Amino acid sequence: MRRSLSGLLLALSLAACTTSSGGGSSGSGHVTLEGTVAYRERIALIPDARVRVQIRDVSRQDAPATTIASTEFNSEGRQVPLPFSIKYDPAKILAGRTYSVFARIDDPSGQPLWITDTHNPLPPPGQSIALNLVSARR
Repeated sequence: MRRSLSGLLLALSLAACTTSSGGGSSGSGHVTLEGTVAYRERIALIPDARVRVQIRDVSRQDAPATTIASTEFNSEGRQVPLPFSIKYDPAKILAGRTYSVFARIDDPSGQPLWITDTHNPLPPPGQSIALNLVSARR
């Protein structure tokens, strides 16, 4: 009986370590970053806005950022904060490099409406991020 109970507890512990809820690892070796995109102004978002979120390597100041992973979706009339999830390969995250999470909201023609204007460090796996955007039309 005691051996069965110990085996059951071990199996449950291992199963808890391999779940992918809350932005953890997915079954394909990828990690999922979850978060929200929002802005502070009390302005309604146009119903056909396009949201783009990217994880970028911003280590080199003299070169364009390299995109590690990205996701895009339509707002479909929803208002901020808009939730997102983005899968990325943790093997592409190298020690000693700097990674940032970038977001923008565009109008249907691709013109930016809202953008991130500060460095948003890539959080560790399992942690979420709240991205605050500013108007791109100042």
